[in-house]
Amino acid sequence: MLRIIFLSFFISSVAIADESIHKIGLEYSYSEISNGSDKKTSELNDLITSHYAYSYQYKVSEHFSMGLGYVKGDSSNADGILIDIFTDSKIDYSALLISAAVNYPLSKRNSLYVKVNVLQYDYDIVDDNAVIYSQDGNDFSFSLGWMFEFHNGFSIKAGYETLNLGEHITIKGFNTGISYRF
Repeated sequence: MLRIIFLSFFISSVAIADESIHKIGLEYSYSEISNGSDKKTSELNDLITSHYAYSYQYKVSEHFSMGLGYVKGDSSNADGILIDIFTDSKIDYSALLISAAVNYPLSKRNSLYVKVNVLQYDYDIVDDNAVIYSQDGNDFSFSLGWMFEFHNGFSIKAGYETLNLGEHITIKGFNTGISYRF
């Protein structure tokens, strides 16, 4: 009897693993900063940035998912030591995200995706180790790209992303990522 219960539990867990609805991910983005021609952000000379994004997605249907995420970036990490000698300003930013994603399958494992995020952001522009401008608020971002899902639950992706941090700062660039579905 115990063997039957164990066998039925094992078979049901294998069936559930094939239809996993949870996904966690890590992304890295290398981007360009557009600070417009606004006087408030004109001291920002560091116009290349990189950031990490951590995410959780819940698969609502076969091609649609909702999720939460966190982005943390710093422009002084992206351009190297040589450029930092000539520019002493940088931007530190973070954001909490609520996302909706749609994927379009190209084959069994390949798909294209579009993801739209509503975000709560916060950034500081730092010059000579002093904060010269700070802003927080709500805005949106989006990304689109290609994703490949392996049979073991892991996936990789590459795409293009735009983050809007209020009316003064826009971050546009390329991102790569890895995720695991469970």
